[in-house]
Amino acid sequence: MAEKRKSEKTKSALTRAQEIAYARDFKLADQAGGYAAKK
Repeated sequence: MAEKRKSEKTKSALTRAQEIAYARDFKLADQAGGYAAKK
């Protein structure tokens, strides 16, 4: 049980890190898209 709980905690931590990374990527993509639209 303890091992399962630990893996779930690690999984949620990885998911949170991925969400931050994706948020940055989307922000950069939005900026790039905005610049492309202006041109």
